[in-house]
Amino acid sequence: MEGIMDYLHGFDSKEQDRLIHQAQFLEPYVYTGVDFKKVNRLLEVGCGVGAQSKILLKRFPKIQITGVDFSSAQLHVAAQYLKRPISDGRVHLLQQDAQRLDLVYKKYDAAFLCWFLEHVPEPLKVLKQVRKHLKPGAQIVLTEVFNQALFMEPYSPNYLKYWFEFNELQWTMKGHPFIGAQLGHLLKEAGFKSINVEFRPLHFDSRDPKQRAEFIEFFFQILLSAEPKLRDKNKVSEDMVRQMYKEVEIAKKAKDSVFFYSFARATAIR
Repeated sequence: MEGIMDYLHGFDSKEQDRLIHQAQFLEPYVYTGVDFKKVNRLLEVGCGVGAQSKILLKRFPKIQITGVDFSSAQLHVAAQYLKRPISDGRVHLLQQDAQRLDLVYKKYDAAFLCWFLEHVPEPLKVLKQVRKHLKPGAQIVLTEVFNQALFMEPYSPNYLKYWFEFNELQWTMKGHPFIGAQLGHLLKEAGFKSINVEFRPLHFDSRDPKQRAEFIEFFFQILLSAEPKLRDKNKVSEDMVRQMYKEVEIAKKAKDSVFFYSFARATAIR
């Protein structure tokens, strides 16, 4: 995307596979309350490798998706991952800057953005652009991070230091690691109406140790995806990462362990 010097998680094949796994792993949480059954044309901004696109196609068999992303590397993977629905005419992929969309105005019945605005230098520009391309009365659905909300017990100092540097790096890259709390304001400024913002907690403790361990490991992989850039900029040390591995293993097995994170869901009408 224009204005982004780099992408926090990188574009290698390991990261692209992680994005597909992430979409599948979080599907029950991300899609609760999402209803596109009456939608024909859906605009997905920041479609990346097509991980969310495939889930959308499965859940809503009538929709046609226009997927927009700035990264040719991500779109190359998406073209393979979505080969069948593309050939069937259900998906159309475009390489564009979401801050300057070049599409037909007022064409789309709904818009879907997931884990995307956190990486955009000027998210308000994106939302204004999306609004121009929605039909009157069309819905936008946003799912975004709120990285202030992370908590893990037992106390894990290296994990927390790493997490601070993770968010600090994203901020210096003109990203927005806390954007979930800003969605209501941004949607209002972009001209949307009937705005609703809610926070979706992911809270796991000894009542479900298996799921707790799975989420701790899942989230740990998100942190590790930024390790190469954090190491390149001397933000974290080899020893810190090694100690963080130990802390995570303890948290996954400790009887009184707790994992908590909350993301934000916002909906609004054009």
